[in-house]
Amino acid sequence: NIHALVGYGSHGKSQCIQDLFCQACKTKFTVRRDTPLYRLNTPTQRVGEVLSALAEGLDVAASVRVFGHAEATIQRWLTRAGMHAERLHDSLFHDLDLQHVQLDELKTRLRQRVQEMWLWVAIDVKTKAIAAVELGARTQVSAHRLIHGMKRVLAENCLPIFTSDGLRMYFYALTAHFGYWCPQEGRRKRAWIVASGFLYGQVIKRYRRRRTVGIEYRMQWGRFEDLKARLKALGLSGKLNTAYVERVNLTLRQGIAPLIRRTWGTAQTLDGLRLHLEWWKGYYHFIRPHMSLREELSQPIARKGRQIPKRYRARTPAVAVGITDHRWTARECLSYPCVAGGARLAHG
Repeated sequence: NIHALVGYGSHGKSQCIQDLFCQACKTKFTVRRDTPLYRLNTPTQRVGEVLSALAEGLDVAASVRVFGHAEATIQRWLTRAGMHAERLHDSLFHDLDLQHVQLDELKTRLRQRVQEMWLWVAIDVKTKAIAAVELGARTQVSAHRLIHGMKRVLAENCLPIFTSDGLRMYFYALTAHFGYWCPQEGRRKRAWIVASGFLYGQVIKRYRRRRTVGIEYRMQWGRFEDLKARLKALGLSGKLNTAYVERVNLTLRQGIAPLIRRTWGTAQTLDGLRLHLEWWKGYYHFIRPHMSLREELSQPIARKGRQIPKRYRARTPAVAVGITDHRWTARECLSYPCVAGGARLAHG
């Protein structure tokens, strides 16, 4: 029955940080609580610049030379931002209505390990939102984890179209997640039935000396005619392909320094690479505008001087799926309060 949170002054030398007071529990705290900026003396603008550079392909060693901060400091900021972005996605990415999901995986490695690591990616073609990622070995377990993570963010009755390369593991993971148990007459055991309307196609490429010499299109579940009709209904060409997820793989390699081919900036630990990947996802979804998602304005907006009037509105994948109504800045993303456990808090 009381207005719990009220302003309680501010503090800080480099910048003004607002304090709040809870009249219910009689506790004073800062607005930076439950954010990666909590108890940091560096200005928010500076932290955002460094983390944005790390999400645009600059490695930690180069960031030390460019910005002048210690390596341990930048690594601590990246760890905090990765954990924050992971909680942010768990809180906001749910009940999504995705129509066409493409699946693929790319290879990487750690600095002290000879074994290969694989990054599994699932992306929606229309909104360019990354539904799920999985970092691990190229095994059936990793495939199941990828599809399970994607299933968590989808709406209850959402059944997208799926396309991938020729890896057979996707088929077992998809058919195991999109279906239901059906009792059998005269038997005690139930039978697993794949969901009606499920469509899954594969693009199988044959290589010779690292060059593509042939492409085969194969339907693993459903008919080509149904797949073509649904793709055209979405405004696509109707052709079976994996072009969109392969383009995202290139964006991943350009945006995360440890994923670049033949680089000295390889990740030292699996957790470090995973947190870098989580921060890149947050930057990709909320901050980085996507050219194919921009909207043409009904009336161009005039600019100062001789600049050409603004004709388009920049959008991010988070705007395209309806999570936010505008493109966030790095400061907004880092200032969003999000507690562990996925609790959704107001942003304002």
